[in-house]
Amino acid sequence: MQIIFSRAAAEQLNNSYTILELETFEVKGQLLETFCVVPGDKMNLADLPRLDADRALHENFILHLKNKNYRVCSELIPHLHGKFGGELDSFYDEIQKRTQTE
Repeated sequence: MQIIFSRAAAEQLNNSYTILELETFEVKGQLLETFCVVPGDKMNLADLPRLDADRALHENFILHLKNKNYRVCSELIPHLHGKFGGELDSFYDEIQKRTQTE
């Protein structure tokens, strides 16, 4: 997974690549937004017709993550696993671990 550490850069690349928001961290009093680039060669052609719906589901997941609504995050993870060529599965797994302890 390739990570981008800037919303501006992510927005520029979004026209050419599948860019998905990940987490926002506070670093030295500043917010650091992270995004991932999903390589085109990782995407399954059969999944392309559902890409917009999968993106929307991921965005909903991120919204609930930001709001610390971990129960909903936990419920969404099984529906997101395997999407985007499996590129975000380790991210979802890590969030799942955190939601079980918080």
